[in-house]
Order: sequence, then structure tokens, then C-alpha cells
Amino acid sequence: MIDEMFDRTYQAGRADLNAGIDRAVAAVSRTFRRELGKSMTMLHRLEWSAPWAARPAGRRQTDRARAA
Repeated sequence: MIDEMFDRTYQAGRADLNAGIDRAVAAVSRTFRRELGKSMTMLHRLEWSAPWAARPAGRRQTDRARAA
């Protein structure tokens, strides 16, 4: 009888522990995805809107033109 009571309490505690861990992992995962998404969006914006990446064709200098 005592073993059965202990087992019920143990199983209930174990279920609560697993549910808590599951909620914590889900919250961390959700936060990580949201923040990573913001970071990747910003990096993408920096990469594709960089001022040194695109110049008009007439203003571009070659190494020979700079040396002369």
C-alpha cells in the first residue's frame, strides 16, 4: 500500500517535472527563433544594402586608372 502511494506521488511529480521542462524548452526555442529571425533579417539588410556593394558603372575605377 505504501509502495503504491509512493509510486502515484512519484509518477505525478514526474509528469509535472516533464511538463515544466517541456514548457521551458518551448519558451526558449520560441524566443531563440524570434531573436535569431530578427538578427538574420538585419544581417541580410546590411549585406544587400551596403553602400560599397553597388556603384554606378561610370564611377567605378580600376586599379590601372588609380595608378595613372
